[in-house]
Order: sequence, then structure tokens, then C-alpha cells
Amino acid sequence: MKISTHLTICIALVALQGSLMAQTIREKTASETCRVDETGKLVYIKDAKGNRLPDFSHVGYHAGEKAIPDVPVRMTLEPTEGDDTQRIQDALDKLGKLPQDKNGHRGALLLRRGVYRVEGALKMSHSGIVLRGEGSGPDGTLVIATGYGDFKYKRTLLSVGNGEKIQVDESSKQAIVDDYVPVGAHTFTVKSAAKYRRGDRIVVFRPSTAEWISSIGCDKLAARWAGIRDVRWVKDGKAPGFYYQRLGYDSQYKMLQKVGESLEEFKKRVPLSEDGKKFDFTRQWQPGEYDFYFERKITAISGNRVTIDAPIVHAMEQKFGGGAIYNYGTPGRVKEVGIENLRLVSEFDKPTEEHPYGNPRRTGSAEKHAWHAIKLEHNTENTWVRNVTGNYFGWSLVYARGKRATVQDCVNLGHASQISGGRRYPFVIDGQLNLMQRCVAFAGRHEFANQSRTAGPNVFVDCIGFNSKNSAGPHHRYAIGNLYDNVKSKRGMESRFRGNSGTGHGWAGTQTCFYNCVAPGFNVRAPAGGISWVLGSGKKDEKGIRLAPTSLYYQQVQDRLGKAALDRLATEDQRKQMGTYAWVEDRLGAEKTSP
Repeated sequence: MKISTHLTICIALVALQGSLMAQTIREKTASETCRVDETGKLVYIKDAKGNRLPDFSHVGYHAGEKAIPDVPVRMTLEPTEGDDTQRIQDALDKLGKLPQDKNGHRGALLLRRGVYRVEGALKMSHSGIVLRGEGSGPDGTLVIATGYGDFKYKRTLLSVGNGEKIQVDESSKQAIVDDYVPVGAHTFTVKSAAKYRRGDRIVVFRPSTAEWISSIGCDKLAARWAGIRDVRWVKDGKAPGFYYQRLGYDSQYKMLQKVGESLEEFKKRVPLSEDGKKFDFTRQWQPGEYDFYFERKITAISGNRVTIDAPIVHAMEQKFGGGAIYNYGTPGRVKEVGIENLRLVSEFDKPTEEHPYGNPRRTGSAEKHAWHAIKLEHNTENTWVRNVTGNYFGWSLVYARGKRATVQDCVNLGHASQISGGRRYPFVIDGQLNLMQRCVAFAGRHEFANQSRTAGPNVFVDCIGFNSKNSAGPHHRYAIGNLYDNVKSKRGMESRFRGNSGTGHGWAGTQTCFYNCVAPGFNVRAPAGGISWVLGSGKKDEKGIRLAPTSLYYQQVQDRLGKAALDRLATEDQRKQMGTYAWVEDRLGAEKTSP
């Protein structure tokens, strides 16, 4: 394979000028980010502070070090008439009580080919279980999220885990004493490493201080006034505060009273207009609300110098509070759960013989029906979703909020919802160390997106969107360490300052790399102290935009783990077709190739 000796880079630099954010890009077309040495491996070029392109290869199921398993079938269900919610849930719960094997697997529940109707919600709350169908095509295993026309049906069809938070051991804190820990680093020095050992699972903590928030301009976001209704002041109970609904939205919003804050003090803080009919929806970023806890493993200790497995993806500076490490626990964490070979569809309107899920004319307005197909909740680890096709969900097909999930070979055929905010995000990452590859999206607003406060690194590779409704990329409130590798969209891709969009999106992301991507345009910026890269990316008909190696992520996997690990992720043919998306036609099969 021919390898280029250098890669071009766009470095996003941001300057603060008074109260205004001046966003500029200076392109250093001759700068090197990395090169391939005589052994065929990448060598990374550091800047003056030691920052470099991170190694993104640690993402996905077991960081690519194990193949996704084929877990044996232990239970089987056949299609029946009526609501199958309880029948499937009982089987999943029973499966979750079986003993685990040496790899932590209990077995798979096989849904035989046919139609299953689920009026409620299914929860996979036990480790080591798999929900499997007999194919994601029209003649495979079809699970229908039934119900429409009532907000009670606006739910997640299938969720994994319980969403519990990690528990940080505050007594184990050791401050990081380096003045500056750069992006891409695997080592740093702590005050004392005496109580830590090689193999320990730790969190690397980066605080969000007022000084840092001010430096990136997220404490001065412009006001965004809008009408509200159904106002309620709740003075007693567990959650006293101001409750309301925004005109044109169905969701209930709230602003809570702080502990020890008097009601009068609280009322002064609530941003209501004088007539009480409008509300300032912009939320300035607050210290402590953007703290990050990066889950890592110690691979070596030398004195007080600590080495970790996956890289630092955000610089830590003493002037902005530095950083620290902690031991932590994960009670209730759900692991080794898979969802595969299924077709998931939401009813959204009155079914007819010709249109069994609803009137196609209502796909742009129907909202009272299933919202998410699959959610991998917080506090999940080493999970997977593969060969799943979905249609008509309001928000997402797969929403990955945990750690080290692999989502691959999935297709979202479309949505039923308004084309507006908070809708149509078919493939979303909202956790850390996650991988989405070879996924197809139709009619998504933000078809491949990172959500707020996403710790990273996270990777999208070899994905494509059709009939895109809006941009792909980090969407809001600071997603860190994002790689978009051979992703193609019909709309632009971006990682930028979104100001007072929504309720104060601010900086959508930083340390974002677009590598060999195809889109009509790239709007890429980074906050002060951050970096973003646009490498080999541009319009489809642009010449000379593609770089070798074809995939940065696959090259990084091969460099770290060897070709066998690469073969677990993608076949040789799939790798040869990178950038051509030739596999899409085969993957869609009998599906339409346009919505």
C-alpha cells in the first residue's frame, strides 16, 4: 500500500477580542501531523507544547482487542398475536439469571423470523445477554414499537443498562502536577503514585473552572428570549424550582432552586421578562458543570510518573485547575450485551393495509410515538449493536451513552418527526471510547453526531448519510476527541462555536478530526487552547483531497494491535472499498437506496 510521507493540517485558532469571539482558521498546508516510518507505522509530529493527533484506536468493544462474540442461543421465542412486551421482557430477565461463562456471557435470546409487537419498552438490565433476530431485512425478525397519538408512547423501545453514575473515591485523589499535559499524551506526573498500581482502572479528572470557561467565551453567550406557557413555581418537595413549557415544544423545562437559596433570591435569578411571558433560554456555562472524568487504565508507573492506555484528549493546564486521578467504582455496570440481526420500526400514525406503520404524509409531523430505537445507557461497557435496520423513530436508531460500544453495519431508513431541534439524530455518541462503523442514515438532521460533555475519544468510520437535513459532527456543549474517518454527508460537516443556539450550545466540540471525509463544506473551528484537523477532506469531485493511509483509524489499530485486529473490524474487501461506499448497495439489499 502506498503511504504518503506527510499529512496536511488545518489548525483552528481562536482569539478573544473584548466580549466578541473572533473565529479564524489559519491553514498550514505544509505542516506535518504524522508520517509513516520505514516500518510502515505512523509517527506523530508534536507542536511546541507537545500536542499531537491522538491515537483513536482504543475505541469500541474491548478496544479492538477482542472480536465481537457469537454468543450461543439459550432461549427462543416464536411470533404470536398481540402485545409481546411482557413475553420478551420475561425471557430477557430469565436469561439474565443464567450463569455466566468465563467471558461473562450467559446466552442469547433468539426471536424467530416474523413480527413482534411491543407496546411498552424492553430493558436489558443484566450483563452477558444478547437479543438476536434472524435478519434485519423485510423478511427477517421485525419488532414494531406500537402505539401513537399519545405522549405515553414517546419512549425508548430497547434500552441497555440502568444509567447509574460511576462512583469516584474522593479519598484517592492525586493531583497532576505537570504545568501542562498535552493532547495525545499517555503519561503525566502526579503528586504521589504510591497507592496506585499497574492495571488499576482510574478516572483522569479535568475541572471546568470559571477562568477556563471565560477564556473560551462561554460565560458571555447572547440572550435568547422565547415565549413560555404553563408556568409553575414549586416551593416545596424534593425539587423546588420554576417549571414551564416553551411555546411550540411539548417537553417540560425546569430551573431548580439551589440548596440554601431563598425564594426571593431564586426569583431574582430566574431570567423572566417583566411581563412574565418570555424566558431567556440561554444558559451561561457554569464552573463545575463541564468537569470531565475520562476512564482509563494504568499501564505503567515509574516513580510518580503514570502511563495510561488511551490518550489524553484535552490539554490540562495548571492555570485552569490542572487535573487529578481517582480510583472509581461502577456498581450496577452492565457489560457484554449485544443486539443483532433485527429490524426495528415505530408506528407513528393510524396503520392501513397499504401503510402498516402510518400515513407517509405524516412522517414530517408525527411526534407521539417511539422516539429512540436503542439506547446504550450510561454505565454500560463492552456492548455492541450490529446488523440492525430501523425506521420511523423520532430521534435515534442507536444512542450510545456508555463506554466501549461498537455499533456496526446498521441502517436507519428514515424518521417520523418534525424536522426541528431535538429530532432526527439517527446515530449518536454521548459516551466515551465508542465506535460506529459502516452505518447508513437517511433523512437525518444530525446523522452522525456527538452530544454534550462527551469525554472521548470516539470514532465514526466508513459511514454515509443520504438526504441529509443538517450538518454532521459534534453538536453542542463540548464533545472532546472526535474522529470522523471516511464519513460522507449530503450536507456540511462542522465542529464550531454555536453560541446561544438551543439553550446555549457554546463550543460544540474540540480536538475533532475530519479525515478523508466528503461533504459540500467543512465549518471547523476550535476554542482557545484547542485544536481541530481537516485532513484529506472536501467535496466529492475535488481532486487531490484523499490521503494515504485510506483510514486513519484502521491504520492506528494495525499499528497498535496488528493485522489480526484489523481483520476483526473490517474485511480486506471492506478496507479496499474505503471511500467508495461500494458496500452500501450490498448492505441495503432489498431496501430502497433513497428515502
